[in-house]
Amino acid sequence: MDIVTLAINMFSHGVDPKLDFSHIMEVGETYERLTRMRIYERQPYAGQLVFTAFSGSHQDAISKGFAWHEQKKDKGIWSVPYLPVDPKDLGREYDGDVIRINSQSGKGGVSYILKTNYGMMVPKEMQADISYTIKDISDREHAELSPARIYQIFEDKYVHNDNVFRIPSVHFKQIDGILAEVTIVHADKEHVVEANGNGRLDAVSNAIKQYFNISYELSVYEEHALSRGSSSKACTYVGITFNGQKFWGVGIDEDIIKSSIGALVIAVNQIDAVKNIKNSKDERINSIINYIQENYLTVTLDDLSSQFYLSKPYLSKYIKEKSGMTFGENVKRIRLNKASTLLRNGNMKVEKVAEAAGYQNVEHFNRLFKKKYGMTPVQYRSSSR
Repeated sequence: MDIVTLAINMFSHGVDPKLDFSHIMEVGETYERLTRMRIYERQPYAGQLVFTAFSGSHQDAISKGFAWHEQKKDKGIWSVPYLPVDPKDLGREYDGDVIRINSQSGKGGVSYILKTNYGMMVPKEMQADISYTIKDISDREHAELSPARIYQIFEDKYVHNDNVFRIPSVHFKQIDGILAEVTIVHADKEHVVEANGNGRLDAVSNAIKQYFNISYELSVYEEHALSRGSSSKACTYVGITFNGQKFWGVGIDEDIIKSSIGALVIAVNQIDAVKNIKNSKDERINSIINYIQENYLTVTLDDLSSQFYLSKPYLSKYIKEKSGMTFGENVKRIRLNKASTLLRNGNMKVEKVAEAAGYQNVEHFNRLFKKKYGMTPVQYRSSSR
């Protein structure tokens, strides 16, 4: 009989074995040094990992105070629970590593560590993506990952990953919805992009889409406070869908708007189509698109030609080449975005929405709108509510 295990089992039942185990780790070190034998990591009470659970295996048991010992049974490994005992009675302390992560861990363990150690309540849909990221690194490093290392990986990919572009400032105007004047820093140059939206985040999102000439869906948005009181920070999670694949970003700031924009920027930064755009966008095309945005009701190619001192033929070719759309397609995109904002934000009749978006013929407007959104303006308004 192992007298140490027997004595501590007695102790866990409230029976004093008259033995002092408050320095069990020191005893273990002396034993290994003198005998040159090794104490197995899962050895009851004295093993280095006996009060540690690996995510996906013994997480629930450890949280209830059980120590586990792995033994061989037939061809597999099984876990034998020993009776509850407080590690402090053995001179041991919990150090935050009660649950460790290795390549076999599930998504629940990673989320548990982020929540308990750092207050991050990760959305359920995002947990799998984080888990794959952590497990991939654990595989490559051939190592268990501590909570600090897990959070570092989490921050690098989802909080500070703005290597392609960033948005240092945004100015908003309330004009039948929100007009955002977004400063985008890309390839070491600043670009000011204007876009309309249903709300602040939607307007910024439209500016990003306009600048990079991409389309994605903002599919997940969740937020929570990281702490309490006047200095509390907001934590925002944004998930976007691009070509059927989800990308995630996390924003942390005392200002909820900045937190939301930060999360969106991180998510978009992970899209390969954005990463592959190495060169800064031509500033002139930004100015042209911004002019169309500001004058979408009346703008003509003649106006642009006069404003930017370019011939109409050259201007037409230039807009198509730089933006991927013709002048007319750019005008239509901006007008229909405006119409969608008006439909979501109020009860204006469709005829008035069409007029406010620059269309005098409501039937023509209905056809264009249905072609872009797959539903009539009335159906769109109902679905958005």
